[in-house]
Amino acid sequence: MRKRLAFASIAVLILVALKAASTAAEEKAPEVALQGTVVDLHCYVTHGIRDAAHTACANACIARGVPAGFLAEDGTLYILFEEKPFSVKDRVANLADVPVVLRGAVSVRNGMKGIQVTSIEKKKA
Repeated sequence: MRKRLAFASIAVLILVALKAASTAAEEKAPEVALQGTVVDLHCYVTHGIRDAAHTACANACIARGVPAGFLAEDGTLYILFEEKPFSVKDRVANLADVPVVLRGAVSVRNGMKGIQVTSIEKKKA
């Protein structure tokens, strides 16, 4: 009898855990569209550098793997992520300091803001 009760309890716990995991996976953040520019996080955060004279350097840094960020028009800085755990460097190649429209899902953890990028394109004039 105890074995059956223990087995039933474990089965119930597993089902509850699976349900919680599937619910969490379904709660995906809504996609947003933001306007702003891509920045290389090293120079922007450590030195505040973001200007036309630095554009080539920023693009080279991002191509080397320096983390890329997105500076929204409202001044909010986001870290850029792919939907899978890969670098965004190919997706944002040569877009530093260029006005762009970015679409993706925003995530916030302990004050850190990030966007999982679904698309990014140069802003039409």
